[in-house]
Amino acid sequence: MAVSIFDDKTIIPDNNMVAAALSGTFSLWDDLVSHVKAEYPSVTEEWKHYGKAFGWTFKLISKKRNLLFLVPLGGYFRVRFVLGEKAVACAGAAALPQEIKDALRVAMPNVEGRSIDIDINHHEQLVLVKALIKIKFEN
Repeated sequence: MAVSIFDDKTIIPDNNMVAAALSGTFSLWDDLVSHVKAEYPSVTEEWKHYGKAFGWTFKLISKKRNLLFLVPLGGYFRVRFVLGEKAVACAGAAALPQEIKDALRVAMPNVEGRSIDIDINHHEQLVLVKALIKIKFEN
């Protein structure tokens, strides 16, 4: 994960700080968070500081299971998924761009699954992320 723009452990980011950091892409952040909360009501949110090397990350969690991570960067944000093997297989069979399927296929598996990062600075990427959220949530 890239270093979050928020690295001061003593200051938990809020929406105003995120809006200022993301500038024009904050509407995409807000759209994504609102979509997840509307589609998956059991989801909770949490800011977590992963140390000086990573800074603050915004997590969306479903019943103690990490659904996705949002990392605020300068002018855009990154979404990180960790997909289990069942979800990776479903993503491989889904109508997703080949580059996403390839990235999942070559990602190093770990205890939690395979991870993929998607930088978000356009609406089209948000559509892709929403499709991956559905796959992750259902598997």
